[in-house]
Amino acid sequence: MSDIQFVISEQPEELALAAQLIDGRDDNAHPLDHQVFFDSRAVILAKTLKGEIVGCAAIKAGKGTVGELGYLVVSSHYRRQGIAQGLTQKRIEVAKALGISILYATIRAENTSSQANLLKAGFQFWRDYLSIRGTGNTVGWYYLALSTNVDAEAIMLSLVGDRIQAV
Repeated sequence: MSDIQFVISEQPEELALAAQLIDGRDDNAHPLDHQVFFDSRAVILAKTLKGEIVGCAAIKAGKGTVGELGYLVVSSHYRRQGIAQGLTQKRIEVAKALGISILYATIRAENTSSQANLLKAGFQFWRDYLSIRGTGNTVGWYYLALSTNVDAEAIMLSLVGDRIQAV
């Protein structure tokens, strides 16, 4: 994987290419809102030495000390090479630099690859909730405390709101 670079990008043309990569994902979870993606706190790209974008991931829009991970996609031709893990590690580094004290992510129950990626990066599984989209899907919530004075339980409870916990 030494031929892959993980870089933060704010360049509109690169963000548009990353959005195309997300639009082409094979899970078709839900359509990407491009403006919301472009407004992310940080977009990390996985690029080959020739500059080809082969993966992307973001710390979603927001402010304060809580950050949400999202938009992780790796081109099908580059999977199983540690790129997703590299994107997650880079997002953790960037979150620390931004002063974020806790990261969280929501992962559909069937997405075992993303679950494993987060757990390998040190995230903790918190709880399963039903999707708010009314699909009946179960969504796992994961978090990673980046500082020692974080009340993860209280923060996670504030984030889930009135969602229904899966049984």
